[in-house]
Amino acid sequence: MEQRTIAEIGVCSLIIIICALILWQAAKLPPGSFEPLGSAPVPQATAGIVIGCCLIVMVKAIIKIRRHHSLAHHVRDELIGRSPWNAIYILGGTLAYVALLQLGKLSFGVLTFAFLLLLIMTLNRFRRHSLLPATITAALFGFGIEFLFTRVFVVDLPV
Repeated sequence: MEQRTIAEIGVCSLIIIICALILWQAAKLPPGSFEPLGSAPVPQATAGIVIGCCLIVMVKAIIKIRRHHSLAHHVRDELIGRSPWNAIYILGGTLAYVALLQLGKLSFGVLTFAFLLLLIMTLNRFRRHSLLPATITAALFGFGIEFLFTRVFVVDLPV
């Protein structure tokens, strides 16, 4: 998969903002009955880990930009002549996923599996050879996360 340093920096910046909001909102939650695990520490730790990973990706991208070419070269190389359709599909899929979770008609595991499968296939341009690994990955993460949160951490998930 090709590396797009400007896109990595932009996406990581957005994810860090979202995680910062999660940290801020999770700080307002009351302590859970299973401390240290509970309603606030789990999302706080998760958001902290995600922020840390994003910072690592951003630093690597900045080092690559400084080492190889100028910033203008990377911006021109990544943005000129590129189709925005994958980004539009991913944004639309994410909005649909969140809306369907809010409606509560399907379980978290089923929706997450479908969302991840479509996301992975979109990123792989719907290549047939990526269907099996995408299905396995989506199933493990979609249903695995549902099991982990409902059975181990005893967290209520949508439906």
